[in-house]
Amino acid sequence: MSMPIGKTFKGGYGASSQYGLCYREIAERMTATGDKMNHSTARNVLLRALEKLAIPLTNMYTDSDFESLDPSVIVKDPSFQEGIIAVLHNIYD
Repeated sequence: MSMPIGKTFKGGYGASSQYGLCYREIAERMTATGDKMNHSTARNVLLRALEKLAIPLTNMYTDSDFESLDPSVIVKDPSFQEGIIAVLHNIYD
């Protein structure tokens, strides 16, 4: 799940660790508890989980005005990730 060639996002390339752990910290904790994990695997697991959330959201829109409704591209956008973080904070805080 690497970045598409030539694809840039206005907000950057990765999720902010302001509210939680970065991919490397997640991988280190998983490895310490016995699950073999590296930072790229942690990122891929997160992106697959986010894609499961993005699919129903993109199915709600059929307008061709959007640049891309491909969930695998949308989940890599930091603004989408920040939005999911905000929703989860509203639910769990």
